[in-house]
Amino acid sequence: MSLDAEQQRALIDDGYLILRDAIPRARIDRALKAINGSLGEQGIDKSQIWTLRAQTFCPELVAGAAILDLYRDTPLEALAQAAIGAGKLPRPPAGQIALRFPQEVAEPKDPHPHIDGMPGPLNGVTPGSVYHFTALAGVFLSDLTGPFQGNFTVWPGSHRALAAHFAEHGIDGLLQGFPRVPLPAPRQLTARAGDAILAHYQLAHGAAANVAPHVRYAVFFRLAHLNHDPTSSQTMVDIWREWSGVMR
Repeated sequence: MSLDAEQQRALIDDGYLILRDAIPRARIDRALKAINGSLGEQGIDKSQIWTLRAQTFCPELVAGAAILDLYRDTPLEALAQAAIGAGKLPRPPAGQIALRFPQEVAEPKDPHPHIDGMPGPLNGVTPGSVYHFTALAGVFLSDLTGPFQGNFTVWPGSHRALAAHFAEHGIDGLLQGFPRVPLPAPRQLTARAGDAILAHYQLAHGAAANVAPHVRYAVFFRLAHLNHDPTSSQTMVDIWREWSGVMR
């Protein structure tokens, strides 16, 4: 499998691409059953809700087959392998179960942008370090038909803007927060259950408020090239270094 011209353009220009109907319905239902079963049996510790949002809900499920099979042997895995390099992308050992529950927000606003791996008090990243990787893959388990339903929100092209910023200033500023970089308008993505996304690690993103009546269900996987060096910032400047399937 190789990327077609439209997929190449989407990754290079926007920093992400959507794969419609990527995951079989049976796998979506199996993951939802496991997640809802966990929520019903284990519940949610209210004192831990912000930590769960920052890390993962249902942590006992994240390395199980119901979650990992959302990626393994699917068109999403084939797409990631085509983009990054066949045989160069180990399977992730776990997923992140990302839920967004309904909220009462009178005037919802777009979320603040971030990239994964910035150290924070609740996300588990070691203080003084940046946990970077190659690509973010996500699977939507519920329908998102309009804005402010907990939508995965992206800033198209921000991966290139951040690369230019890091080339000039380095990445140490991430230890204090997201840099002040001019960004395009955010885009709240709509999706159907079974749709998937592949995004460059460095694409700025966030989660919109959920003022809809239903929980937003999604699972995300952090993908790292076989030779990814977590101690080097080279891939944050040379952003296609680990994407052999992207012809720039």
